[in-house]
Amino acid sequence: MPDASAAADWNVRSRQWVKTAPEGASTNDTPNQELIAYAGIKAGDHVLDLASGTGEPAISIAVAVGDEGSVTATDATEPMLRAAAKRAANMGLENISFRLCPMEDIDFEEGRFDAVTCRFGMMHAGDSLAGLKHARRVLKPGGRAAIMVHGPADMNTAWTTVYTVAPEFFRIDRGANIERHYRFSEDGAAAAVFTEAGFRNVEQKLTTGEVRHPADKAFWRGSLERGFSKEMAGLDAAECDELDARLRDAFAGYIVGGEYVLASTSRLARGTK
Repeated sequence: MPDASAAADWNVRSRQWVKTAPEGASTNDTPNQELIAYAGIKAGDHVLDLASGTGEPAISIAVAVGDEGSVTATDATEPMLRAAAKRAANMGLENISFRLCPMEDIDFEEGRFDAVTCRFGMMHAGDSLAGLKHARRVLKPGGRAAIMVHGPADMNTAWTTVYTVAPEFFRIDRGANIERHYRFSEDGAAAAVFTEAGFRNVEQKLTTGEVRHPADKAFWRGSLERGFSKEMAGLDAAECDELDARLRDAFAGYIVGGEYVLASTSRLARGTK
């Protein structure tokens, strides 16, 4: 079972995730498509998505598998799943269903799914090994599980910078959040859990890219609201301006040609039953 305090924290934070969720199709589909390809998902497949949140990548998978396939989206946070269900309804998707449960407690029958996916959720599991063991159990023979996690901190400059500056400003310790966020970022860490869970043909790879934002936009505000909503609610206008100024200074070195140019890196791992 996941830690009770972590579950409560996600229920609070989910308000901001829901507020910023797309109404329909993903507004940043590249990571979803990378994971779909890495998992070998094709039309007609039946897929289990763990820690679906507001629908990433479950919505994109539903489109990929088509009417002959299906997606079961799971999450431990009810408001997140409600947002995902609303997105699916807005798109007219009828091949996706939703189940409220943490990945450590999925109770589907053995051999039900062609593939299992998880995008940026495995690091938040109370017991990631148990989650992957369940994933292997519910896969058909030869089925594949694939996950996406964050790459090294120094190669994910947007999130790392916000979580360096904001805790200092609020005078709080978010070391545990940072450790959890990057718990599988080191080379071989995710693959090791797959191997321990009993998967074969275990592989992993590192993907790198850039994220660009106009230099006149405070792009970090979304991250602040999602990760520090309680602290942000207590700020007055002057304090908000001061926090913005500190983050603007911290990100100044990433401005190139009128844009913030930030590194974004993910690790993917997969294994076969």
